[in-house]
Amino acid sequence: MMVRKSILLIFVVCLWTTEIFSQPFQLKLIDSKSHTPVSFATVLFTDLITKTEYFKISDEKGLVINPCKNSSQVKISCIGYNTVSDTISAAGNNEITLLPTIFSLNEVVVTGSFKPQSADKSIYNIKVIDHRKIEEKASNNLQDILSNQVNITITQDPQLGSSLRIKGLTGNNVKILIDGVPVIGRMGGNIDLSQLSLYNVDHVEMVEGPMSVIYGSDALAGAINIITKENKNSNFGLTTNAYYESAGTYNIDGSLNLRRGRHSISVSGGRNFFGGFSTDTLRSELWKPKEQYNGDIYYMYTHDKAKIKYQLSYMSERLWDKGNLLEPRFYTAFDSWFYSKRLTNRLDYDRNLNNGLSVKMLASYSVYQRKKLTYIKDLSTLTEELSPNASDHDTTDFNALVYRLVLGKENPDNKLNYTLGVDINYEQGKGKRIAGNKQEIGDYAVFASLKYSPLETISLQPGLRMAYNSSFNVPPVPSINLKWQPLERFNLRASYARGYRAPNLKELYIYFVDVNHNIQPNENLKAEYGHNFDLNVSYDTEKNNKVHYSGIDFGTFYNNMHNIIQLAVRNNIGSSPVYQYINVLNFNTLGYQTALSYDYYPYLETALGFGQTGTYFSFDQKKQKLSDYKFTSDLSASIGWYIPLLKLKLSAYYKYTDKSWLFSVNEKNEISTGSMSAYHNLDLTLLRKFYSNRLILSTGVKNILNNTNINITGNVSDGAHTSSNGESPVSYGRLVFLKMSFTILK
Repeated sequence: MMVRKSILLIFVVCLWTTEIFSQPFQLKLIDSKSHTPVSFATVLFTDLITKTEYFKISDEKGLVINPCKNSSQVKISCIGYNTVSDTISAAGNNEITLLPTIFSLNEVVVTGSFKPQSADKSIYNIKVIDHRKIEEKASNNLQDILSNQVNITITQDPQLGSSLRIKGLTGNNVKILIDGVPVIGRMGGNIDLSQLSLYNVDHVEMVEGPMSVIYGSDALAGAINIITKENKNSNFGLTTNAYYESAGTYNIDGSLNLRRGRHSISVSGGRNFFGGFSTDTLRSELWKPKEQYNGDIYYMYTHDKAKIKYQLSYMSERLWDKGNLLEPRFYTAFDSWFYSKRLTNRLDYDRNLNNGLSVKMLASYSVYQRKKLTYIKDLSTLTEELSPNASDHDTTDFNALVYRLVLGKENPDNKLNYTLGVDINYEQGKGKRIAGNKQEIGDYAVFASLKYSPLETISLQPGLRMAYNSSFNVPPVPSINLKWQPLERFNLRASYARGYRAPNLKELYIYFVDVNHNIQPNENLKAEYGHNFDLNVSYDTEKNNKVHYSGIDFGTFYNNMHNIIQLAVRNNIGSSPVYQYINVLNFNTLGYQTALSYDYYPYLETALGFGQTGTYFSFDQKKQKLSDYKFTSDLSASIGWYIPLLKLKLSAYYKYTDKSWLFSVNEKNEISTGSMSAYHNLDLTLLRKFYSNRLILSTGVKNILNNTNINITGNVSDGAHTSSNGESPVSYGRLVFLKMSFTILK
């Protein structure tokens, strides 16, 4: 009897032991603040012995099975949380906590720095708009996501697109980059922000203030760097997006990502369509119909010490400028089609060398073409034929070559770090509207910066750029930056930089003439130069080290600019003025901005910002007084409310733009001052996620206050285009939108 009981006990113990060891070990992911499970996070397991990789997704309870039989390295990523890397054992269950991004200033940035680093550690004051904000605001392009920023003003031209001002300085002086490559194709001196789609963008980095040492010309007012997505975890990913607006916008895009070992391939593309809009009954529309196609493909190979990536990006847009019916029979009209194409080839190579050194190489070749074709449209037969007038058609081509080679040493444990670089920029333009049919300009530079940290809390970084320009004498461009962090969450940044910008090919040689514009170049333009001073103080805190977060940010600036390039009236032909680029001796801006934020995680996010910018504009040498400046203000506010029971995120975005001042120069170089009336804007969005976060639906109302045209007073114009009734267009009215995104990951 005892023998039977012993055998039975041994059998039960063996069965129990087998059951225990047959159970898969699990990894549990926890929110470090709310202590709730982190669902649908992506987890990459790498077996440390076999080097085999496994890709998993956590379930609704934050659990994910560990497939490795040996100790493994895990990399965990989830929208709204900092990425975590850790090493875990094969035996036993493990628990890892993830920190929500709103409690960390550790967004990794690359703008202005040699190696990726957290925004909090950067010596530059870098603002980051992450993918979560882009998603919650339902932004389609760069214009949408920047429209709510303090001290940034978006201006509209229904044909040339949207442009911006930062701290009073125009888009001519803002370097816009995609993954560090300058965007070419400025129309009227500005990049059309609506052409820069966000469908494959991870985040946007903004540096306000001169970046001329690092990025050369066109960076007087700062730099905006659009960082595209990279597939670093999933073996297979498929995403589709669809967007609809009641004003006649229909967008659709998608992406496919594949990863095998160290090799990654991504293909993405999309179509954006806008049917046009006008508040009157004329055939011509104020907001022109347009259709845009985008495509991107990249291949990336990663090694322990190196990465190489080739990327090809393409944008094609056609815009339809419908003409009004012609007298006397009113059945024919002149229609113009504008075709814009941009193609960018880019090659990146990064490698870590010995002794802490690293090398980074970037090479790109970009092509931009703008073509105009004019047709005589017969509305009675719906036929059309090309206009016989040769001046009604033209094609302008631009080619740009960029090469950057940077060698540097950046170790936070060292007191002394440095960066040395070579920067080559070459641009060529061809077309019948270009003086001589062909022009080119080259800028060849070397730059260096030295970062000295005598104490852990203080960093000082002087920099210098020496350049040769094929058309202008370039002076040495110096800068100096200071960062002081006396407390863990307190940062003070101060900087001085000399700004420099050589006139571009459009300002020097290109005639831009159509039914709404007549802009003449000027081969006698001088280069812009100036001095910039910036001071920024920020402080953030977590109450009780749990779910409360608050922050305050204050900055002030002064830009002392000379020979700023401005459009001026040279003469009038009927009711249409002829503009030409000229130099204005003094163009100074000064001001400040402050921002407050409070978050009660995960339920409430609030932000409030206020800024004021003063502008001084003159041809004289007199010393400026504060009373000589024309000041304008803006205020922005946002609130996000998460309702756990409904799994619904409600967001509202408000922007008040005060009366803004406009300056115009007539044929006698006399300055006229006018203003554009103040206006308010309010957007509301609702966002809900379904099916393990694979399906995201958002809807809402944009421009709730129904802004269309804003009054302009004074004998001035808003740029080179103003409507005949003294108004400037800002939007095509209130609209309802619906957006859907669906993702499959393996």
